[in-house]
Amino acid sequence: MLLAVLLSIAVGANATTGNTLFNHCKTGEGKGLESAIPFGTCLGFAGAAMEAMIANGRDRRSREKVDADAGARRGYLSGREACFPAKTTPGEARNAVKRFLEDHPDRLGEAAVDLAAEALAGAFPCE
Repeated sequence: MLLAVLLSIAVGANATTGNTLFNHCKTGEGKGLESAIPFGTCLGFAGAAMEAMIANGRDRRSREKVDADAGARRGYLSGREACFPAKTTPGEARNAVKRFLEDHPDRLGEAAVDLAAEALAGAFPCE
């Protein structure tokens, strides 16, 4: 029994694909309570990806002994780099991720985090 629980947790840890995320993003377009959870899931995932990129950027600058505030909105995730304007919102991140998923249906089987990072890097490129 314990093994079954552990295996289900391990599988669940890798289960978020672009398809799963895209289903949340498009279901969240509706009105009413039934769309609130998928909308929040999509918004939260995209916003968390953006914040993770920014945090990774701060960590990298700290390790490289660069001023931690220099380029404070430059971020890295899954081998991608993005530069977020100071007032970028989770909603803008969500829109970028959703648009990327719509434009790349052939890639929905890939890991959602990798697709989100690529989407954000494309939507918020560094100069």
